Amino acid sequence: VPRADHHFMVGATMIESDHDGPITARSLMELLNAAYALHPAFGEAEIVETGVGVRPAYPDNLPRVKRRKDGAITINGLYRHGFLLSPAMAEQAAGLLFNSSADNSSAGLESENEADRQWRSA
Repeated sequence: VPRADHHFMVGATMIESDHDGPITARSLMELLNAAYALHPAFGEAEIVETGVGVRPAYPDNLPRVKRRKDGAITINGLYRHGFLLSPAMAEQAAGLLFNSSADNSSAGLESENEADRQWRSA
């Protein structure tokens, strides 16, 4: 992702783990290889920062926007796509917020799907 001052953000491995730091050699090599495959000039790039974090996901890897029984709206399970999906998730959350009489299913959202039920029963 292009950033200011000729910086680029390269990120998001697909390693499923609850390990949240520091970055592993495998993860760094995979990301650098992907950047280099995109354009060989990345081979001369300086690494100015690394970061790690756990990105929660549901078993089916689909995000959820839900209204809880107490009225709170939750957005979860974005995994590594949070940056890209946040506008769509915010729009769905706003739909729930401003249409307070709507339940999750009338907003095109399920209150609990089969994957959620299986996950909770495991």
